[in-house]
Amino acid sequence: MKVLVIPEDQELDRYIVKPVVEAMFQDLEIRARIDVLPEPRLRGSSDALDPTMIADIIRNNPMIDLFLLVVDRDCDRASNTAKALARQAEHPGRLVACVAIQEIEVWMLALYKDTLSVPFTTVRAECDPKELWAALLLKELGGDGPGRGRKKAMRKISGAWRSLRDTCVELRDFEDTVRAWYMANRS
Repeated sequence: MKVLVIPEDQELDRYIVKPVVEAMFQDLEIRARIDVLPEPRLRGSSDALDPTMIADIIRNNPMIDLFLLVVDRDCDRASNTAKALARQAEHPGRLVACVAIQEIEVWMLALYKDTLSVPFTTVRAECDPKELWAALLLKELGGDGPGRGRKKAMRKISGAWRSLRDTCVELRDFEDTVRAWYMANRS
């Protein structure tokens, strides 16, 4: 099975979404080759949620079995949740959407929730947690290397998928939706 993840920012988000999706598929016991969209280069949620852009990506990648659209919620200031669900509805059986509360960096922060200076509920409620806590965490961890330290920070996901999934409810819903898709489409 071939899976293509469509994040809103391939340059940085790839280092968080790929290990998260890999851990999810491993937990689901679904063998899959997981890649992150290399091109076209998306520049934020407006590109990632653009119906024409998504339709073109799906049309130009006919060998992909499942597309996973992963975008930030950003306090839903731009209706990202409704737009992501609309893209999913436009491509039934081909695309599953996940909207990270509030940003995908929160998934990374969840792996370090016991070391944060604030309760994790505060992080989840903040509209801009990347600027307030993720940048600081990445600096503390060294902030160098691929994804400005994100790849290094995400190594902590090893063996921690279920805890992460249970901490970030959208990941539980995402896993349930992918499981349902797989059960409906396996051959």
